[in-house]
Amino acid sequence: MAEAMTNLATKNLSESDQGKEIVSSIGMIVALISFGMLFATLMMGFAMFRFTAPVWPPDGMVKPSLFLPSLSTLCIFLSSLSYIWFEKNIANKKGLILTIVLGLGFMFMQSLLWHQLRSQGIFTSSGIFPSIIYAFTWIHAIHIMAALGLLFWLLFFALNKINTKALLLASSVGKFWHFLGIVWFIMFLTIFVL
Repeated sequence: MAEAMTNLATKNLSESDQGKEIVSSIGMIVALISFGMLFATLMMGFAMFRFTAPVWPPDGMVKPSLFLPSLSTLCIFLSSLSYIWFEKNIANKKGLILTIVLGLGFMFMQSLLWHQLRSQGIFTSSGIFPSIIYAFTWIHAIHIMAALGLLFWLLFFALNKINTKALLLASSVGKFWHFLGIVWFIMFLTIFVL
């Protein structure tokens, strides 16, 4: 869908702007590959511990309740849908604002999850299982905060004037946002559900 919007915008772009679009798209793809490698490495490390452990979670560790991670998953899923809504009609900022609100809701759910873990006496020093939970969620949260910063930046452009820069930014930010949603879903399944 982002491609359709970008392709539509490309028809009205000058040759210079089309070059910027290509560079922007390639730049985001390279960044996503780098982020993907980071999360894949973390997943491989997790898999090594998960599948070599005789019992998982390790003795004495309790899996966190699925309630907060499930709410986080709902927030990030709905935020992807609202971003798609924004991309379909970039002049309508409601989808972008809703995406930001849902992204902030996701971060709030993460902070509640960390608080819940601490209140249960589960800290990074409590063992490999909590260390993995904290490492994954902290690294993902840092990327979500960066994406929220980009969403606010995009909102600034969208509120002022829809121009080529806003269209290019919307396409790149959308790729990043959806990527983070996919990463979270994989984390949710592997760390919290399985």
